Amino acid sequence: MNAHFDAEAHRQMGVEADVVLRLGMLLMGAGTSGYRVLRAMKRSARALGFNKLDATVGLTQITCTFHRGPLFRTVISRQHSPAVDASRIEAIEDLTHNRLYAGITAEELSAMLDQIEHDVRKRWGRIILSLAAAVACGAFAFLNSFPLEALGLVAVAAFAGQFMRHVALSNHVHQIGGIVAGGVTASLVFFAITEFLGLIGAADPSNFSSGYVAAVLFLIPGFPLFSALIDMARFDFDAGLVRLAYAFCVIFAATFTVAMVSWLTDLNPEPPVPATNLRWYCFAFVASFCGIAGFAFLFNSSRRMVLVAAAVGTVANGVRLGLLELGTTPYFAAFVGGTIIGLLGAVASKAARLPRITTTVPAAVIMIPGVTMFRAVYYLNAGEMDHAVANVATGMMVVASIGAGLVLSRLLTDPDWALGRLIDFSHQPPPKP
Repeated sequence: MNAHFDAEAHRQMGVEADVVLRLGMLLMGAGTSGYRVLRAMKRSARALGFNKLDATVGLTQITCTFHRGPLFRTVISRQHSPAVDASRIEAIEDLTHNRLYAGITAEELSAMLDQIEHDVRKRWGRIILSLAAAVACGAFAFLNSFPLEALGLVAVAAFAGQFMRHVALSNHVHQIGGIVAGGVTASLVFFAITEFLGLIGAADPSNFSSGYVAAVLFLIPGFPLFSALIDMARFDFDAGLVRLAYAFCVIFAATFTVAMVSWLTDLNPEPPVPATNLRWYCFAFVASFCGIAGFAFLFNSSRRMVLVAAAVGTVANGVRLGLLELGTTPYFAAFVGGTIIGLLGAVASKAARLPRITTTVPAAVIMIPGVTMFRAVYYLNAGEMDHAVANVATGMMVVASIGAGLVLSRLLTDPDWALGRLIDFSHQPPPKP
Protein backbone atom coordinates (compact mmCIF):
# COMPACT_ATOMS: atom_id res chain seq x y z
CA MET A 1 0.00 0.00 0.00
CA ASN A 2 1.20 3.54 -0.72
CA ALA A 3 2.85 4.92 2.42
CA HIS A 4 1.46 8.39 1.67
CA PHE A 5 -2.14 7.26 1.30
CA ASP A 6 -4.31 9.00 3.89
CA ALA A 7 -7.46 6.95 4.26
CA GLU A 8 -9.11 9.45 6.60
CA ALA A 9 -8.51 12.35 4.19
CA HIS A 10 -10.08 10.35 1.37
CA ARG A 11 -13.05 9.41 3.54
CA GLN A 12 -13.62 13.00 4.66
CA MET A 13 -13.31 14.23 1.10
CA GLY A 14 -15.99 11.78 0.08
CA VAL A 15 -18.33 12.99 2.82
CA GLU A 16 -17.84 16.62 1.80
CA ALA A 17 -18.27 15.84 -1.90
CA ASP A 18 -21.52 14.04 -1.19
CA VAL A 19 -23.04 16.96 0.70
CA VAL A 20 -22.14 19.40 -2.11
CA LEU A 21 -23.69 17.00 -4.62
CA ARG A 22 -26.78 16.77 -2.45
CA LEU A 23 -27.11 20.56 -2.50
CA GLY A 24 -26.83 20.54 -6.29
CA MET A 25 -29.41 17.78 -6.66
CA LEU A 26 -31.89 19.64 -4.46
CA LEU A 27 -31.46 22.82 -6.47
CA MET A 28 -31.59 21.02 -9.82
CA GLY A 29 -34.69 19.14 -8.67
CA ALA A 30 -36.37 22.48 -7.93
CA GLY A 31 -36.22 23.35 -11.63
CA THR A 32 -33.65 26.14 -11.77
CA SER A 33 -31.13 26.57 -14.57
CA GLY A 34 -27.86 24.64 -14.78
CA TYR A 35 -25.95 27.92 -14.37
CA ARG A 36 -27.43 28.53 -10.94
CA VAL A 37 -26.88 24.93 -9.87
CA LEU A 38 -23.21 25.05 -10.86
CA ARG A 39 -22.54 28.35 -9.08
CA ALA A 40 -24.27 27.18 -5.92
CA MET A 41 -22.25 23.96 -5.86
CA LYS A 42 -19.00 25.86 -6.40
CA ARG A 43 -19.77 28.27 -3.57
CA SER A 44 -20.39 25.40 -1.18
CA ALA A 45 -17.33 23.46 -2.40
CA ARG A 46 -15.16 26.53 -1.88
CA ALA A 47 -16.49 26.99 1.66
CA LEU A 48 -15.64 23.36 2.44
CA GLY A 49 -12.05 23.88 1.33
CA PHE A 50 -11.96 22.34 -2.14
CA ASN A 51 -9.57 23.88 -4.67
CA LYS A 52 -11.66 23.19 -7.75
CA LEU A 53 -14.94 21.71 -8.89
CA ASP A 54 -15.78 20.51 -12.41
CA ALA A 55 -19.42 19.56 -12.92
CA THR A 56 -21.88 18.68 -15.65
CA VAL A 57 -25.46 19.51 -14.74
CA GLY A 58 -28.37 17.98 -16.62
CA LEU A 59 -32.07 17.65 -15.87
CA THR A 60 -31.98 14.50 -13.74
CA GLN A 61 -28.25 13.89 -13.30
CA ILE A 62 -25.15 15.68 -12.01
CA THR A 63 -21.60 14.43 -12.61
CA CYS A 64 -18.86 16.29 -10.76
CA THR A 65 -15.19 15.98 -9.84
CA PHE A 66 -13.80 17.63 -6.71
CA HIS A 67 -10.14 18.61 -6.30
CA ARG A 68 -8.16 19.24 -3.14
CA GLY A 69 -4.43 19.44 -3.67
CA PRO A 70 -3.28 16.19 -5.31
CA LEU A 71 -6.52 14.43 -4.39
CA PHE A 72 -9.66 14.26 -6.49
CA ARG A 73 -12.98 12.51 -6.26
CA THR A 74 -15.68 12.00 -8.90
CA VAL A 75 -19.29 11.47 -7.85
CA ILE A 76 -22.50 11.01 -9.84
CA SER A 77 -26.12 11.19 -8.79
CA ARG A 78 -29.44 11.16 -10.59
CA GLN A 79 -33.13 11.49 -9.83
CA HIS A 80 -36.20 10.52 -11.80
CA SER A 81 -38.83 13.20 -11.26
CA PRO A 82 -38.15 16.76 -12.49
CA ALA A 83 -40.25 19.38 -10.77
CA VAL A 84 -40.50 23.12 -10.11
CA ASP A 85 -40.31 24.54 -6.60
CA ALA A 86 -39.63 28.28 -6.43
CA SER A 87 -39.61 28.27 -2.63
CA ARG A 88 -36.84 25.67 -2.51
CA ILE A 89 -34.83 27.66 -5.05
CA GLU A 90 -35.12 30.70 -2.79
CA ALA A 91 -34.09 28.77 0.33
CA ILE A 92 -31.00 27.17 -1.25
CA GLU A 93 -29.94 30.41 -2.96
CA ASP A 94 -30.18 32.18 0.40
CA LEU A 95 -28.02 29.46 1.94
CA THR A 96 -25.28 29.64 -0.70
CA HIS A 97 -25.23 33.45 -0.87
CA ASN A 98 -25.63 34.42 2.78
CA ARG A 99 -25.02 31.51 5.15
CA LEU A 100 -21.85 29.83 3.92
CA TYR A 101 -18.56 30.66 5.61
CA ALA A 102 -14.95 29.57 5.35
CA GLY A 103 -14.30 26.35 7.22
CA ILE A 104 -17.89 25.14 7.36
CA THR A 105 -18.04 21.40 7.97
CA ALA A 106 -19.92 18.83 5.94
CA GLU A 107 -22.04 18.07 8.98
CA GLU A 108 -23.05 21.73 9.37
CA LEU A 109 -23.93 22.11 5.71
CA SER A 110 -25.84 18.84 5.75
CA ALA A 111 -27.82 20.06 8.76
CA MET A 112 -28.74 23.23 6.86
CA LEU A 113 -29.97 21.14 3.94
CA ASP A 114 -31.94 18.92 6.33
CA GLN A 115 -33.64 22.04 7.66
CA ILE A 116 -34.52 23.23 4.15
CA GLU A 117 -35.97 19.83 3.23
CA HIS A 118 -37.98 19.80 6.47
CA ASP A 119 -39.19 23.41 6.41
CA VAL A 120 -39.71 24.10 2.71
CA ARG A 121 -42.81 22.13 1.95
CA LYS A 122 -45.54 22.50 -0.63
CA ARG A 123 -47.17 25.79 0.34
CA TRP A 124 -50.50 25.26 -1.32
CA GLY A 125 -52.98 22.42 -1.13
CA ARG A 126 -54.86 20.67 -3.89
CA ILE A 127 -57.86 23.02 -3.85
CA ILE A 128 -55.76 26.20 -3.91
CA LEU A 129 -53.65 24.90 -6.80
CA SER A 130 -56.77 23.89 -8.72
CA LEU A 131 -58.26 27.35 -8.16
CA ALA A 132 -54.97 28.89 -9.30
CA ALA A 133 -55.11 26.86 -12.52
CA ALA A 134 -58.72 27.93 -13.02
CA VAL A 135 -57.85 31.62 -12.63
CA ALA A 136 -54.75 31.34 -14.83
CA CYS A 137 -56.54 29.55 -17.67
CA GLY A 138 -59.55 31.86 -17.43
CA ALA A 139 -57.23 34.85 -17.71
CA PHE A 140 -55.48 33.22 -20.66
CA ALA A 141 -58.85 32.71 -22.34
CA PHE A 142 -59.66 36.39 -21.95
CA LEU A 143 -56.26 37.49 -23.28
CA ASN A 144 -56.75 35.20 -26.28
CA SER A 145 -60.09 36.91 -27.03
CA PHE A 146 -62.35 33.95 -26.31
CA PRO A 147 -66.02 34.84 -25.71
CA LEU A 148 -66.85 35.99 -22.20
CA GLU A 149 -69.35 33.15 -21.74
CA ALA A 150 -66.49 30.70 -22.30
CA LEU A 151 -64.36 32.05 -19.44
CA GLY A 152 -66.38 30.37 -16.71
CA LEU A 153 -66.36 27.07 -18.55
CA VAL A 154 -62.60 27.31 -19.04
CA ALA A 155 -62.11 27.97 -15.33
CA VAL A 156 -64.28 25.02 -14.26
CA ALA A 157 -62.59 22.66 -16.71
CA ALA A 158 -59.10 23.82 -15.69
CA PHE A 159 -59.98 23.34 -12.02
CA ALA A 160 -61.06 19.76 -12.70
CA GLY A 161 -58.00 19.04 -14.85
CA GLN A 162 -55.48 20.36 -12.33
CA PHE A 163 -57.27 18.56 -9.51
CA MET A 164 -57.03 15.26 -11.39
CA ARG A 165 -53.39 15.85 -12.28
CA HIS A 166 -52.57 16.57 -8.64
CA VAL A 167 -54.37 13.41 -7.53
CA ALA A 168 -52.41 11.35 -10.07
CA LEU A 169 -49.04 12.82 -9.11
CA SER A 170 -49.82 12.47 -5.39
CA ASN A 171 -50.29 8.76 -6.00
CA HIS A 172 -46.83 8.57 -7.65
CA VAL A 173 -48.16 8.23 -11.19
CA HIS A 174 -45.51 9.07 -13.79
CA GLN A 175 -45.55 12.72 -14.87
CA ILE A 176 -46.73 11.82 -18.36
CA GLY A 177 -49.64 9.94 -16.79
CA GLY A 178 -50.50 13.00 -14.72
CA ILE A 179 -50.42 15.19 -17.82
CA VAL A 180 -52.69 12.79 -19.72
CA ALA A 181 -55.10 12.59 -16.79
CA GLY A 182 -55.25 16.38 -16.43
CA GLY A 183 -55.65 17.02 -20.16
CA VAL A 184 -58.36 14.41 -20.66
CA THR A 185 -60.29 15.56 -17.60
CA ALA A 186 -60.20 19.26 -18.51
CA SER A 187 -61.22 18.61 -22.12
CA LEU A 188 -64.05 16.22 -21.26
CA VAL A 189 -65.41 18.48 -18.52
CA PHE A 190 -65.45 21.41 -20.95
CA PHE A 191 -67.16 19.26 -23.57
CA ALA A 192 -69.72 17.93 -21.11
CA ILE A 193 -70.67 21.41 -19.91
CA THR A 194 -71.03 22.81 -23.43
CA GLU A 195 -73.19 19.86 -24.46
CA PHE A 196 -75.36 20.27 -21.37
CA LEU A 197 -75.86 23.98 -22.07
CA GLY A 198 -76.80 23.16 -25.63
CA LEU A 199 -79.17 20.40 -24.51
CA ILE A 200 -81.16 22.69 -22.23
CA GLY A 201 -81.14 25.49 -24.81
CA ALA A 202 -79.15 27.89 -22.66
CA ALA A 203 -76.48 28.49 -25.30
CA ASP A 204 -75.17 27.34 -28.63
CA PRO A 205 -72.03 25.22 -27.97
CA SER A 206 -70.55 26.14 -31.35
CA ASN A 207 -70.19 29.73 -30.17
CA PHE A 208 -67.55 28.92 -27.58
CA SER A 209 -66.50 25.28 -27.96
CA SER A 210 -63.04 26.40 -29.16
CA GLY A 211 -62.31 27.57 -25.61
CA TYR A 212 -61.30 24.08 -24.53
CA VAL A 213 -57.72 24.76 -25.63
CA ALA A 214 -57.50 27.50 -22.98
CA ALA A 215 -58.70 25.06 -20.31
CA VAL A 216 -55.56 22.93 -20.62
CA LEU A 217 -52.92 25.68 -20.63
CA PHE A 218 -51.91 24.81 -17.07
CA LEU A 219 -50.08 21.83 -18.63
CA ILE A 220 -47.60 24.00 -20.58
CA PRO A 221 -44.13 23.69 -18.91
CA GLY A 222 -43.07 27.32 -18.91
CA PHE A 223 -40.40 27.07 -16.21
CA PRO A 224 -38.23 24.35 -17.83
CA LEU A 225 -38.81 25.86 -21.26
CA PHE A 226 -37.31 29.24 -20.40
CA SER A 227 -34.63 27.73 -18.16
CA ALA A 228 -33.52 25.66 -21.16
CA LEU A 229 -33.31 28.70 -23.44
CA ILE A 230 -31.26 30.64 -20.88
CA ASP A 231 -28.84 27.72 -20.45
CA MET A 232 -28.46 27.31 -24.19
CA ALA A 233 -27.67 31.01 -24.55
CA ARG A 234 -24.58 30.31 -22.41
CA PHE A 235 -23.72 27.35 -24.67
CA ASP A 236 -24.41 25.08 -21.71
CA PHE A 237 -25.95 22.44 -23.94
CA ASP A 238 -25.64 19.67 -21.35
CA ALA A 239 -28.24 21.44 -19.23
CA GLY A 240 -30.14 23.32 -21.94
CA LEU A 241 -30.80 20.56 -24.45
CA VAL A 242 -32.07 18.03 -21.91
CA ARG A 243 -34.37 20.64 -20.35
CA LEU A 244 -35.63 21.60 -23.78
CA ALA A 245 -36.21 17.93 -24.63
CA TYR A 246 -38.12 17.50 -21.36
CA ALA A 247 -40.26 20.58 -22.10
CA PHE A 248 -41.04 19.30 -25.60
CA CYS A 249 -41.98 15.88 -24.24
CA VAL A 250 -44.44 17.48 -21.82
CA ILE A 251 -45.83 19.78 -24.52
CA PHE A 252 -46.25 16.89 -26.96
CA ALA A 253 -47.95 14.70 -24.35
CA ALA A 254 -50.36 17.51 -23.45
CA THR A 255 -51.16 18.60 -26.99
CA PHE A 256 -51.48 15.06 -28.36
CA THR A 257 -53.81 14.07 -25.53
CA VAL A 258 -56.05 17.06 -26.08
CA ALA A 259 -55.98 16.55 -29.87
CA MET A 260 -57.22 12.98 -29.43
CA VAL A 261 -60.05 14.14 -27.18
CA SER A 262 -61.00 16.90 -29.62
CA TRP A 263 -61.14 14.36 -32.44
CA LEU A 264 -63.50 12.15 -30.44
CA THR A 265 -65.72 15.03 -29.31
CA ASP A 266 -65.58 17.26 -32.42
CA LEU A 267 -64.32 20.21 -30.36
CA ASN A 268 -62.72 22.66 -32.78
CA PRO A 269 -60.08 25.19 -31.66
CA GLU A 270 -60.83 27.78 -34.34
CA PRO A 271 -59.32 31.12 -33.29
CA PRO A 272 -61.84 33.72 -32.08
CA VAL A 273 -62.09 37.22 -33.50
CA PRO A 274 -59.64 39.45 -31.58
CA ALA A 275 -61.10 42.24 -29.47
CA THR A 276 -59.64 45.71 -30.03
CA ASN A 277 -61.74 48.09 -27.91
CA LEU A 278 -60.32 50.17 -25.08
CA ARG A 279 -62.41 48.44 -22.44
CA TRP A 280 -60.89 45.06 -23.37
CA TYR A 281 -57.36 46.46 -23.01
CA CYS A 282 -58.17 47.85 -19.57
CA PHE A 283 -59.37 44.45 -18.40
CA ALA A 284 -56.35 42.82 -20.07
CA PHE A 285 -54.11 44.28 -17.35
CA VAL A 286 -56.25 42.67 -14.67
CA ALA A 287 -56.29 39.37 -16.58
CA SER A 288 -52.50 39.48 -16.99
CA PHE A 289 -51.98 40.01 -13.27
CA CYS A 290 -54.39 37.23 -12.31
CA GLY A 291 -53.01 34.81 -14.91
CA ILE A 292 -49.39 35.28 -13.85
CA ALA A 293 -50.34 34.98 -10.18
CA GLY A 294 -52.18 31.73 -10.90
CA PHE A 295 -49.22 30.18 -12.68
CA ALA A 296 -46.85 31.36 -9.93
CA PHE A 297 -48.93 29.46 -7.37
CA LEU A 298 -48.45 26.32 -9.46
CA PHE A 299 -44.66 26.82 -9.13
CA ASN A 300 -44.94 26.73 -5.30
CA SER A 301 -44.11 30.43 -5.09
CA SER A 302 -44.49 32.43 -1.91
CA ARG A 303 -46.95 35.33 -1.74
CA ARG A 304 -44.08 37.75 -2.21
CA MET A 305 -42.91 35.95 -5.35
CA VAL A 306 -46.46 35.89 -6.69
CA LEU A 307 -46.92 39.65 -6.24
CA VAL A 308 -43.52 40.59 -7.70
CA ALA A 309 -43.86 38.26 -10.70
CA ALA A 310 -47.43 39.38 -11.39
CA ALA A 311 -46.52 43.08 -11.21
CA VAL A 312 -43.51 42.66 -13.52
CA GLY A 313 -45.37 40.48 -16.00
CA THR A 314 -48.43 42.73 -16.13
CA VAL A 315 -46.36 45.71 -17.23
CA ALA A 316 -44.50 43.68 -19.86
CA ASN A 317 -47.61 42.00 -21.24
CA GLY A 318 -49.40 45.34 -21.40
CA VAL A 319 -46.59 46.72 -23.55
CA ARG A 320 -46.65 43.59 -25.72
CA LEU A 321 -50.39 43.91 -26.33
CA GLY A 322 -49.95 47.58 -27.15
CA LEU A 323 -47.27 46.78 -29.71
CA LEU A 324 -49.52 44.17 -31.31
CA GLU A 325 -52.27 46.77 -31.57
CA LEU A 326 -49.83 49.10 -33.34
CA GLY A 327 -49.25 46.42 -35.95
CA THR A 328 -45.89 44.94 -34.97
CA THR A 329 -45.21 41.24 -35.52
CA PRO A 330 -45.93 38.86 -32.62
CA TYR A 331 -42.21 38.04 -32.51
CA PHE A 332 -41.05 41.62 -32.01
CA ALA A 333 -43.74 42.23 -29.41
CA ALA A 334 -42.74 39.04 -27.56
CA PHE A 335 -39.06 40.05 -27.69
CA VAL A 336 -39.80 43.47 -26.21
CA GLY A 337 -42.02 41.89 -23.55
CA GLY A 338 -39.31 39.38 -22.59
CA THR A 339 -36.73 42.18 -22.38
CA ILE A 340 -38.95 44.26 -20.13
CA ILE A 341 -39.57 41.28 -17.88
CA GLY A 342 -35.83 40.69 -17.57
CA LEU A 343 -35.01 44.33 -16.85
CA LEU A 344 -37.84 44.94 -14.38
CA GLY A 345 -37.33 41.50 -12.84
CA ALA A 346 -33.67 42.23 -12.17
CA VAL A 347 -34.58 45.36 -10.21
CA ALA A 348 -37.65 43.95 -8.48
CA SER A 349 -36.05 40.66 -7.43
CA LYS A 350 -33.07 42.49 -5.97
CA ALA A 351 -35.30 44.86 -4.03
CA ALA A 352 -37.44 41.97 -2.75
CA ARG A 353 -34.38 39.77 -2.11
CA LEU A 354 -35.65 36.99 -4.32
CA PRO A 355 -33.82 34.81 -6.84
CA ARG A 356 -34.25 36.41 -10.23
CA ILE A 357 -35.55 33.27 -11.91
CA THR A 358 -38.46 33.00 -9.44
CA THR A 359 -39.87 36.31 -10.68
CA THR A 360 -38.91 36.51 -14.36
CA VAL A 361 -39.94 33.04 -15.51
CA PRO A 362 -43.46 33.08 -13.97
CA ALA A 363 -43.91 36.57 -15.39
CA ALA A 364 -43.01 35.34 -18.88
CA VAL A 365 -45.35 32.34 -18.86
CA ILE A 366 -48.37 34.55 -19.63
CA MET A 367 -46.87 35.30 -23.06
CA ILE A 368 -46.35 31.66 -24.11
CA PRO A 369 -48.57 30.91 -27.15
CA GLY A 370 -50.08 27.80 -25.56
CA VAL A 371 -53.27 28.02 -27.59
CA THR A 372 -51.19 28.04 -30.78
CA MET A 373 -49.36 24.89 -29.65
CA PHE A 374 -52.62 23.00 -29.08
CA ARG A 375 -54.02 24.17 -32.40
CA ALA A 376 -50.89 22.95 -34.20
CA VAL A 377 -51.42 19.36 -33.10
CA TYR A 378 -55.16 19.58 -33.73
CA TYR A 379 -54.57 20.62 -37.34
CA LEU A 380 -51.90 17.97 -37.72
CA ASN A 381 -54.38 15.37 -36.54
CA ALA A 382 -56.97 16.76 -38.98
CA GLY A 383 -54.53 16.55 -41.90
CA GLU A 384 -54.49 20.34 -42.42
CA MET A 385 -50.73 20.60 -42.82
CA ASP A 386 -50.63 24.27 -43.83
CA HIS A 387 -52.38 25.34 -40.64
CA ALA A 388 -50.32 22.90 -38.55
CA VAL A 389 -46.97 24.13 -39.86
CA ALA A 390 -48.02 27.76 -39.51
CA ASN A 391 -49.01 27.27 -35.87
CA VAL A 392 -45.83 25.31 -35.06
CA ALA A 393 -43.64 28.00 -36.61
CA THR A 394 -45.54 30.79 -34.85
CA GLY A 395 -45.34 29.07 -31.48
CA MET A 396 -41.61 28.35 -31.78
CA MET A 397 -40.77 31.88 -32.93
CA VAL A 398 -42.75 33.54 -30.15
CA VAL A 399 -41.17 31.35 -27.46
CA ALA A 400 -37.70 31.96 -28.93
CA SER A 401 -38.38 35.71 -29.00
CA ILE A 402 -39.40 35.78 -25.35
CA GLY A 403 -36.27 33.81 -24.48
CA ALA A 404 -34.12 36.18 -26.53
CA GLY A 405 -35.55 39.11 -24.58
CA LEU A 406 -34.77 37.42 -21.27
CA VAL A 407 -31.22 36.68 -22.45
CA LEU A 408 -30.63 40.26 -23.63
CA SER A 409 -31.79 41.67 -20.31
CA ARG A 410 -29.54 39.21 -18.51
CA LEU A 411 -26.58 40.40 -20.56
CA LEU A 412 -27.39 44.00 -19.65
CA THR A 413 -27.96 43.51 -15.92
CA ASP A 414 -25.81 40.58 -14.75
CA PRO A 415 -22.05 41.18 -15.26
CA ASP A 416 -21.11 37.73 -13.94
CA TRP A 417 -23.41 36.06 -16.47
CA ALA A 418 -22.48 38.38 -19.33
CA LEU A 419 -18.71 38.17 -18.81
CA GLY A 420 -18.64 34.47 -17.99
CA ARG A 421 -17.15 35.01 -14.54
CA LEU A 422 -16.76 31.81 -12.57
CA ILE A 423 -16.59 31.29 -8.83
CA ASP A 424 -13.01 32.13 -7.80
CA PHE A 425 -11.75 29.44 -5.42
CA SER A 426 -8.82 31.66 -4.37
CA HIS A 427 -11.24 34.07 -2.67
CA GLN A 428 -12.68 32.41 0.40
CA PRO A 429 -16.09 33.28 1.81
CA PRO A 430 -16.23 35.28 5.06
CA PRO A 431 -15.31 33.58 8.36
CA LYS A 432 -17.94 32.08 10.62
CA PRO A 433 -20.02 34.85 12.18
